[in-house]
Amino acid sequence: MAETNLRQANAKAFVHGVVSEKDLKVVTEEGKTKITGSLTVKTSDVNFVKFNVNVNEKTNAGTANKTYAGIQTVMNEYKSIAEVGEDEATRVKVGGDLSPFTDKKTGEKVVAYRSNFFNRLKADEELEPKAEFSVELFISGINPELDTEGVETGRTVVSGWMPTYNGIEPIDLVAEDEVAQAVDSGYEPGQTVEFYGDIINNRIETVTEIPVKIGKPRKKVSVEFKNDLIINGASEAYEEGITPELPYVAETIEAAIQERKNKLEEAKAKAQSGTKANGNTKPSGAAHGRSLGF
Repeated sequence: MAETNLRQANAKAFVHGVVSEKDLKVVTEEGKTKITGSLTVKTSDVNFVKFNVNVNEKTNAGTANKTYAGIQTVMNEYKSIAEVGEDEATRVKVGGDLSPFTDKKTGEKVVAYRSNFFNRLKADEELEPKAEFSVELFISGINPELDTEGVETGRTVVSGWMPTYNGIEPIDLVAEDEVAQAVDSGYEPGQTVEFYGDIINNRIETVTEIPVKIGKPRKKVSVEFKNDLIINGASEAYEEGITPELPYVAETIEAAIQERKNKLEEAKAKAQSGTKANGNTKPSGAAHGRSLGF
């Protein structure tokens, strides 16, 4: 991890659904064989969670990796909706990791999911679709959400920093209605909290007919992706000597953020120049709210 040696935050995803797409393959790199790719799970007509997969055939000790055998089964036996239709597709339970990162091209905050553990539901086991998360974070701000015009939406954004295996990354969660009110009154920037909620990865497809003078009307298909982590519960704020978990220390978080900034600046200096700035940035301010200076 970073030189600040922060404890890696708990960040988990729990998904039950139907395999929508399967893109797995065996590759050999630097003399090592592994299975890599992704498995996408459908939890509703519009909600899909994509899990990245990457598992080596051998352990670091050179012995057979039991997880690899499990992913071989997934690759060879699991059936996706794309392959056989929804009625025959494999129903699964997945426990995985949630990994926030910042898109290098757009600068936007992104959340990815990864897992090497998939379990088929038994024939007599009822499927109860869900896509849920639990994440620990150091709260850096609690502010009203703004739309692209700078108008408040009525939702509250909890911004935070999450220590990961590779350093530290920013992440945003969203609270709605009564939960938003409870979050706004119950927590403050600078606290460490574990939040729970629902993963929303909606794929919304809109079909518009375009009139033509001759022949059948043309159809224009536009796809919008709406990705949110919606809070529906939270722990007490961590407090040394009171809660079992130790809170993150603000000074250490700030040092880790500076380390991250230094790495990004080094990477930017090495990158090719001439990249155009993104002109679709959202307003960053808020009419009211509470934020730390980092």
